Amino acid sequence: MTQPPAPACRLPDPIHDHYQRLAGAHTVGTKAARETEQLIKEAIEHHSIICIHGQVGLGKTFAVHRALRKFAPHNTVRLRFDASATKTEVYHAFWRALALPGKPLDNLAACKDDIRQALASQPHVLLIDEVQNISTSLMETARILWDEETNPLTVILVGSGNTRQRVLRHAPLHSRLYQAQQFRPLSLAEVFNNIPPYHAVWNDADQDLLAFTDDAGAHGYFRNWAKITFHAQEALKKNPELTMSKELIRWILGRLDTTTRHS
Repeated sequence: MTQPPAPACRLPDPIHDHYQRLAGAHTVGTKAARETEQLIKEAIEHHSIICIHGQVGLGKTFAVHRALRKFAPHNTVRLRFDASATKTEVYHAFWRALALPGKPLDNLAACKDDIRQALASQPHVLLIDEVQNISTSLMETARILWDEETNPLTVILVGSGNTRQRVLRHAPLHSRLYQAQQFRPLSLAEVFNNIPPYHAVWNDADQDLLAFTDDAGAHGYFRNWAKITFHAQEALKKNPELTMSKELIRWILGRLDTTTRHS
């Protein structure tokens, strides 16, 4: 069966998911990732608007991309904007993301009509990342497109910082929200369950070393764990006599932050 062409702003290849393309990294099913997958599945089924938010480095984008590759690999439109984006720039970005023929129309009304027709032709998932940076006009644009009765559109808002507050302040969009999910740092129990299968460098690490690493540098943030893992693998590769130890972790954390002494 021939697959439909992917939109211009498609999902990134899985090779880009892991920090620094970390060799040997495995996808682990954290509680938050499982909840994200279920929420996105429901949102696509019901053509809903959802918001996934939490601090930087907790794995939000990773979990969203993974779920969308499973449920909407060929019809996800992925966009990012900054606060200075104008309405014209927003609609032109939609045009390009939907891979419409030719150049975006200068006539904004005609441009909108073509976008609406494209969205009505088949179900789409609109993924807007870095929502903490976007303007109110972009939120309103997403809401207007979703409101079209002929558009089987799912909208996924992802962001850090004050994302939840920004959505809350935009009452027309917030009132249409199906559900919001907040990412939080891994608990110590989740660290014990998920970090050893995440990468081979942790396979033989005992809970004391895992707890020390989390307390001293990772703090439950998956991106921090990825950074430490990357540096650990590089160190072990260059010096096979090394073993995973608190001394090695202290050395790695010292490289990551030269202003702090890790005792």
